Amino acid sequence: MAMENTPPCGDFLKIMVDLESESPVANVAAMNHASALIAGGKLPEPLPLCRLIAGLGSNLGKPHHEIVVKRGIYSTLMAIKAAIISNHANMDSSACGEALHAIQCCLVDVVFRCIHHDISMVRLWSIQDQLTAVKIICNFFRSSPESINDTRCVTAFASLMLSPQISVVCACMGSLPSLSPVSGFAFAMTRAYCNLLKAFPPQSPIQICSAVLMLDRLKHISMTMVDHPRFDDLALDVLGALGNPVFAVRKKVLDLVVSFLTPVNVGDVVWLLIYELDLAATADIPIEYQQMLEEAITACHSAYRESIMQFILDPKYLVFIDCIRYIKNIMDCNPLLRAQLLKGLLRALRHVRSSPVCAAAVWAISVCSESLLETHGAMVAISPLFKDLLDRCDLEKLIQGGGEVENEYMLAGDCYGGKQGDAHGEHLQPWLMEMEELLFVHIGLTRQADGSYAIASSSKSSASSEDVPSLNHTDNLSFLVQYGDALLADFVGNLLSKLVEKDEE
Repeated sequence: MAMENTPPCGDFLKIMVDLESESPVANVAAMNHASALIAGGKLPEPLPLCRLIAGLGSNLGKPHHEIVVKRGIYSTLMAIKAAIISNHANMDSSACGEALHAIQCCLVDVVFRCIHHDISMVRLWSIQDQLTAVKIICNFFRSSPESINDTRCVTAFASLMLSPQISVVCACMGSLPSLSPVSGFAFAMTRAYCNLLKAFPPQSPIQICSAVLMLDRLKHISMTMVDHPRFDDLALDVLGALGNPVFAVRKKVLDLVVSFLTPVNVGDVVWLLIYELDLAATADIPIEYQQMLEEAITACHSAYRESIMQFILDPKYLVFIDCIRYIKNIMDCNPLLRAQLLKGLLRALRHVRSSPVCAAAVWAISVCSESLLETHGAMVAISPLFKDLLDRCDLEKLIQGGGEVENEYMLAGDCYGGKQGDAHGEHLQPWLMEMEELLFVHIGLTRQADGSYAIASSSKSSASSEDVPSLNHTDNLSFLVQYGDALLADFVGNLLSKLVEKDEE
C-alpha cells in the first residue's frame, strides 16, 4: 500500500507535542497513535517526519518507560524505516537520507546509553546483541565520520573489542581496516582500547589472546595515524596500558609504543619507561618485565639515536631540571620581572661555574626574550661566546629536531618532581645554591614581605642591543658549554638556535 504524506497540522502535530511532553501517559498514547497511523499507510512530510523520529528516539532514553513501551517505540521506528525505503516516489533522496540517518542515530544512541550505563554490562549481552552493536557502530562511523569526536562512540567500540566472546572480537578486528580511513579513527580507537585494557584486564587465556591480537591489528593500521595533529601524544597514552598486569599484553603495548615513536615524543617515552623500570626494580616484579622495559628503552635509543638527550641517565640532568624548575617558579609568579631578569641574567652569566646552571640560565634567557629588540640584545651579548657552537654543521638538524623546550623539559621534571627532594637532595644542593647565588647575589633578586620578588638594582626597561653588558672579557661560559659538558652543549645550542631564528624574523 502506497504511503500518504499527511500535513503536520493533522494528527501528527498532536503526536509530536505529546512525545515531547514530560507526561509518560501522553508519551505512550502518542507512540500508539503514531504506530497506528503508520500501519494505516500515513506518514508526515519530511521536516515533521524528522521531528517525529527525534521524539520517538528521545522516549527510548527516558528511564521511566517500561521495556514493553521501548519495544513499541523501536517497532514504530522500524516501521517508519521500512516505509521510507519502500516509498521513494513520495520523498526525494535527500529527505530519505536525512530521515534514515535520524533513525540510525536514535538506534545508536540506545546502544550507547546501554553501554555507558555500566560499561562492563556489554560483556553480559548475548553474542547476537554484541554483534548487532558492532554492526550499528561501524555503520554509524562510516556514514558520520565526525562521530569519531564522540567519546561514547569510541568507548563503545573499544568495549566490544574487549568482549570475552571471540566471535565479537573477530568482528571488531575485521572492521578495523575498513574503518581506518575514517579520519582520526585509528588514533582515537588506540587510545580508548589501551585505556580500557588498564581498567578491565583480560582474565581468561582466550581474552588475553584476543587482546594481543587486537594490539597487533592496531599496530598494523598505525600508518593511517601519522598525519593526525596529536600523533606525537599517542605513544604516551598507550603507555598507560602498562598498568595491565598481563605480561603478554604489556609486551604488545611496548611494541606498539615503539612503533609510535617520533623525534618529538621519544625523549618523554624514554623518561616514562625509565620511571616504570625504577618502580619495577623496587617492587616484587619478575625480572622478565624489567628486561622487557630495558629492551624497549634500547629500541627507543636505536630508533632515534640523535634525537634523544642521552644525558637523561646522568644524575646531573636531574640537577639541570631542578634548576629550571627553580627559576621557572619565580618567573611564573612574577611575570613583570621578565625583562629585568633577562638583563640580570645577561650580566651575571660570567659567574656561572657549572654546566647544569649554565644551561638553565640560557634556557631562562630564551624564555625571557620575547620582543625582537630583546632577542637581538641577548644575541649581541651571548653570540661571541658561542660562535663555534652556532656555526656547527649540524645546527640545522638540531633546529628541525627540537621540540618545545619548556614542555619537553618541564614534563620530565614533573615525572621526577616528587622524588628529587628526598632521593637526590644532598646531590642537588650545591647546584641549587649556585642557582640561588646567581639570582639573589649576582642579579640582585630580593623576596618581598608579601612573597613576591623584585630586582632593585635593575631598570624596568627591556634589554636592548645598546644597554646589555658585553661578556667578551670572560671565556668561562664558552669553556663550560663547548668543552665541559658536550651533552648540555647540545641543549644550549638548540636554545641559541631558537634565539637566532627569532632574531632573524
